[in-house]
Amino acid sequence: MKEKVVQICIRVSKNEKKKLQQKAKKCNLSLSNYLRKTGLKQKIYPIPDKEFYQIYLQVCQLKNDILKIDIEQIEECLEIIEHNFLVIYNSKSNGDDDDGDNKNMVS
Repeated sequence: MKEKVVQICIRVSKNEKKKLQQKAKKCNLSLSNYLRKTGLKQKIYPIPDKEFYQIYLQVCQLKNDILKIDIEQIEECLEIIEHNFLVIYNSKSNGDDDDGDNKNMVS
């Protein structure tokens, strides 16, 4: 990694700084690294919530077991995964999609 020796100073409001720090934390980056990557248009990957990781593990388990279980058990597993996803989705976004009509979550 190249040595970083040049400093850039910018002024932001307290609220802006707080928001930037929160975004950096979600990506497991320092504020400096987050701003550097953002400014250089590099990809930034937020760390998924633990709840979403648990759903991922459920999907992996179902994938591993899919040839060993019957269709009713598969449906039960998918219903549990769907329910868990919707619980997280609704708790994070108040259940609204971009339009606020939540039509994208109808099965």
